[in-house]
Amino acid sequence: MILRKTIPRTIKEKKFQYAGVIILLMLAVMLYVSLSMAITTLEERNEAFKQDYKQETFHWMSSQPLSGAEMLELEKKYDLTLEERSYQDINTDDTTTLRLFNKTEEVNIPYISEGEMPQQLGEVAIAKTFGDKNGISIGDTISIGGTEVMVTGYVFLPDYIYMIEQQTDLLSDPSQFGVGVTTSETLEAVEGTEQHQTLGWNTSNEVPDELRSEVNTLSTLLQFVGHDDNARIEFVESEIEGAGSLITTLPLIILALSLAMVLLLLKRRLELQRKEIGTLMALGYRKSELRRNYLGYAYVIGLTGTILGIIVGAALSLPLSDLYANYFNLPALSRFDFDPMVLVIGFIIPLVLLLILTTFVINRTLKTEPLTLLRPKEISSGKKSWLEKLPWFNKGGFIRRFRLRLLVRSKARSFYIFLGVMFSTVLLVFGLITFNSMDRLVETTYEDIQTYDYAVHYSSLQTDATSDGGSPYTMAEVKVEGEKVSLYGVEPDTDFLKLMSDGELLNELLNDGAVVSRPFAAIHGVKDGDSITLTNSFNDDEKKVEIAGVADVFIGSSLYLPHEEVNAFLSYPEDAYTSVWQDEKPTQTDNVFLIEDKQKVIDSFESTSGATRNSVIGMSVFAVLIGVIVLTLLTNLIVEENSPSISLFKVMGYHDKEVSKLVLSVYTPIVFVSYFISIPLASVVLEQSMNSLVQQTGFIFPTDVAWWMVVVGFVVIGLTYWMSLALSKRKLKNVSLEEALKKQQD
Repeated sequence: MILRKTIPRTIKEKKFQYAGVIILLMLAVMLYVSLSMAITTLEERNEAFKQDYKQETFHWMSSQPLSGAEMLELEKKYDLTLEERSYQDINTDDTTTLRLFNKTEEVNIPYISEGEMPQQLGEVAIAKTFGDKNGISIGDTISIGGTEVMVTGYVFLPDYIYMIEQQTDLLSDPSQFGVGVTTSETLEAVEGTEQHQTLGWNTSNEVPDELRSEVNTLSTLLQFVGHDDNARIEFVESEIEGAGSLITTLPLIILALSLAMVLLLLKRRLELQRKEIGTLMALGYRKSELRRNYLGYAYVIGLTGTILGIIVGAALSLPLSDLYANYFNLPALSRFDFDPMVLVIGFIIPLVLLLILTTFVINRTLKTEPLTLLRPKEISSGKKSWLEKLPWFNKGGFIRRFRLRLLVRSKARSFYIFLGVMFSTVLLVFGLITFNSMDRLVETTYEDIQTYDYAVHYSSLQTDATSDGGSPYTMAEVKVEGEKVSLYGVEPDTDFLKLMSDGELLNELLNDGAVVSRPFAAIHGVKDGDSITLTNSFNDDEKKVEIAGVADVFIGSSLYLPHEEVNAFLSYPEDAYTSVWQDEKPTQTDNVFLIEDKQKVIDSFESTSGATRNSVIGMSVFAVLIGVIVLTLLTNLIVEENSPSISLFKVMGYHDKEVSKLVLSVYTPIVFVSYFISIPLASVVLEQSMNSLVQQTGFIFPTDVAWWMVVVGFVVIGLTYWMSLALSKRKLKNVSLEEALKKQQD
């Protein structure tokens, strides 16, 4: 039809506006497709690795390994597969630790991605990320524990998908910690203390109810970790679960912005062509023919945006999948796994929504009679806004009254600008809060509260007096409402643990009840004065305690009580302890189960801060991009709609700067009102998101907004708005003086 020739001509004339809308739509589809494909690939790889290489259901460590007969009896009774595994933590230099395991055959079976599995004395396979970060390649010879060994391959372990040294660690840093596999002969030859653990697996992937208690009667348990509580396994599950909301929420918001912009453009196009539509209807064109013509704009925008989004999103999903795999130490068991429905949804949903909404807008115009369309639209036909009836509205000079009238008579556009700025601000503040939270988490938890340098955990109860000024404490795992919690029995007057809350010391409150961590309070929904019941994981004894305070400990679901009170609850000797906090560097001995070096944790945070900064910069750039597109499209549309008025102002002698102030800068208050409303909104949304994930992740970020974030955000949003105005002023300058005359002729 001849009418369709107007579509490419119009798009060419308004290429900036239509290109902006297409980019918005492309970004929405691209985000959905790339994130969905990357997460699907991550999930498929994780499931394949878990099933094919028999990821553990649980593992335990005890003071003495069980005998073969005891292991066999437990296997038969609970229908389990049990396997012993030994390992050593070896310091390859002052800051780097390599945890070497012997090769297992039935549980946590190692996967060699490159090279070969170690077969003889002096051979090891290491995690690829550890090798890459430390400059170690296959075929290299390295010194570990006084023994020269050769690297034969790169290995992945099913129980070290998130490669952290301790369960309480928050960040994986392969430059400081890695895992490897070697032969039992090599492990015995390496100098150091060998640790033993028992791995368990069953088809149901559930820990039998009575197993833990029975194992504890055979040998004192030092550690019993089910897969649900294993951060090295569960962190990837939490990431997959948490990404689900991001996959839908962020693209949907951008999609809504792009759809609203399309409707504004189409509505403007229909208003400009009122006479043409009326003339065509009077000549005999059917409404269906006209509808198909104007739907052509939606088809062009929808098809171009969705197809580009799918292509770019699919290409982007490949590096994203590799990034996830490297971060989580997952082997590339498959290259490209995705659900075809992702492509279908990414293509169909935006296109269908666009066509439905544009059809609704077109029908509103086509319902009007041809003669009505042929008559000029009466400017005064619309009712005045209730705001215009207020006494203060008509006070002041012409410029003030003109700007106010323009503002209140375009509520939809004002609301669109409000939402666009809000979305950009929330993204920007998210990044700033996350960046600040990492630093505050380290400073508060590891410097202000945990003032010790080392924590030494013993393989059995200790009763001897501590040396070197150490502070003994008892640590055990208990249950609260069925959830596992780390219980600490501490001396209230210790100098190695200063439980703080907003700068106030809470140690004295231990005499009145329990002090809990922030994650504990979030998971169980408790506050000061509430009561909880502790359950001994071994004998089901119960103890009711009152919450005396919530400390600014942001990592781990933990609870603190006086040392003697915890020992009495656990039926330990009054002066017994399981661990010691100290400043002096401890020596690894046979009765030492684990040594925590706090400085390593701090260094790990600092070494990964670069990635955090990059993510914040990336989020800020994305926020600015969305803001520039949205604001520039709107200001361009404002210039186009008000071109007769702009031309008339120029005829009257107004300069471009004055005209810009009259027409373009009118929405400045909305931009900054939206910004300041968005700041607390971003904090609340992020806090709710963290609270919903704290049970899976075991940590919670502080979400307070610092004054510098407000300043930085204000500057960024201000520059974004200024850029959009600068781009639109170029269009304003091109408005000719003849526009006013043309309007009069119309």
